[in-house]
Amino acid sequence: MSESDGQAEKSELQRLLEQQEKSAKMLIRRDLELSRANDRLRELDRLKSEFVTVAAHQLRTPLSGIKWALKAVINGELGPLNTEQRAYLLKAYEANDRVINLLRDMLLADQIEVGRLASSEIPVKLGDLLETLILEMQNNAQAKKITIDFQPPAKPYGRVSIDPKNMRIAFENLIENAIKYTRAGGTITIAIEPKESTILVRVADTGIGIPADAQKKVFSRFFRAPNAVREVTDGSGLGLFIVQRIVEKNHGKIWFESTEGVGTAFFIELPIIKESV
Repeated sequence: MSESDGQAEKSELQRLLEQQEKSAKMLIRRDLELSRANDRLRELDRLKSEFVTVAAHQLRTPLSGIKWALKAVINGELGPLNTEQRAYLLKAYEANDRVINLLRDMLLADQIEVGRLASSEIPVKLGDLLETLILEMQNNAQAKKITIDFQPPAKPYGRVSIDPKNMRIAFENLIENAIKYTRAGGTITIAIEPKESTILVRVADTGIGIPADAQKKVFSRFFRAPNAVREVTDGSGLGLFIVQRIVEKNHGKIWFESTEGVGTAFFIELPIIKESV
């Protein structure tokens, strides 16, 4: 090898080393920038979570006061009402209640997102929880001339270990949706089916159904199917997102079957507790 060839090889090697060093510095710089960006995103997420929590709690207190004041007036505690007055007050009561439920859903969704959803599991008979909930929701169904058909199991069945407060919210969301998207004269069937090691709860309706091309997004946050938006204009799109996360947190599974224009059935399966004899 000539001296000039050796010198050229050294120069090329030096150039490659410098290029490698430059690339390494760029990677370190990018890593630092990504790290700082992640820190900023975490801080923004923390601030967003704090804002949602504070706003929800601060708004819920006066809204609850308005709710009970309206209820007292509607019930005639402050004097008799004529039909028109009662109708207007009922509309105000329902609108106020929707905002309270929206705040609840926003707070729950945020707690789920940041992994702060409180959960305290105890042995529960699902039938007792569902019977109480259905009784409370009968008025809403009857107002729309919808029948709720509750089908408890014919044979004894075991208990499940769940957070009753959170699972009540999950079932409430499913039944509320069924009432909301089922037209007058329709039926909602709620059935409990004990299996070998699990209990299956089915909430089925004869409502508008979910379009086939929207079904894969049903459990996504803020998603509402186009026909649902047309049927009921207001809605957060948080309900089924919350339901799925609560069911999974309580060691269960959830899925659904739906045909647009025919109806929808949601299934929740929870493991039975192995109780000592």
